[in-house]
Amino acid sequence: MLEKEFERAYGSQEQKAFYSQFFSRIPGELLPYLSVKRFAYGETMIHSADRSRSVYFLMKGRVYAVEDRVQSLPYVFTELTPVEIIGDYELFSQVEGSYATIVAAGSCECISMPSDLYLRWISKDAEALFYRTSLLMNQLGGQTAAGRQYFFLDYESRCMSLLLQYGTPERDGFHTLKINRESLAARMGCSLRTCHRVVGELKRKGLISVVRGKIVMDGGQRERMRSCLEEELSRL
Repeated sequence: MLEKEFERAYGSQEQKAFYSQFFSRIPGELLPYLSVKRFAYGETMIHSADRSRSVYFLMKGRVYAVEDRVQSLPYVFTELTPVEIIGDYELFSQVEGSYATIVAAGSCECISMPSDLYLRWISKDAEALFYRTSLLMNQLGGQTAAGRQYFFLDYESRCMSLLLQYGTPERDGFHTLKINRESLAARMGCSLRTCHRVVGELKRKGLISVVRGKIVMDGGQRERMRSCLEEELSRL
C-alpha cells in the first residue's frame, strides 16, 4: 500500500501519525504481502488457543480483548481503538497461543501482515520497534492505572466496571452478563443484598435491562455506562 493509497483510505491525524512514524518504514518488498481485512460485529479475529499467523493494524472500528481461558467466566478486559497493532505481543514474548481472544466490537477494518514477515522486519528496525514498544507501554500503563483506580470506586461504579468487562457480546448486538449475582457481588466486594440494590438502581437509570433474570445491555446503554464510569474516575 503506497502513501497516496493510505492517505485516501485513512486521513485522520492518528492514522497519518501512524503512517509517518511506523507504517512508512515497512520495506517496499513486503508491501505486496499486506492486505485489507474487514470483520463484522462479533467475528473472531484471533483465538486465544492459537498463535495468530497475521498481525493486524486496526484502522477503523473497535475490538474487544476477551479473556476466555477461565472456564465459564469470559470477560472483556480491554477495548482497542484505532490506531492499534494486534497480534504481535505473542511474537515478542515467544509464547504458544495468544494472550486473549480478539473479537470485533463492530464493523472493523484492518491492514493485515503475515506475522513471520512482520517479526523479521521489526526486529531489524530499531525506530519501528521503539515506536511499537511505546504503544505497548502506554496500553499496559493504562490498564494498570485502571486496576488501581478500581479500589477507590463506590459499589455502583465498581458494578459498572464489571458489567463492561464481563458482558459477553452476542451476535444481536447485545451484551449479556453470564455470571450470577453471587459472583458479581464477590467481585464487587460487597454483600449480595447490596449487589441486588445496585443492580436495581442501574436498571432504574436505564443503564441495563434485566431479561429472565439476566443483565443485558445494548450498545447505547454500554456507551452511557462507560461515560458515567469515566466521569467517576475523573473525580478520583
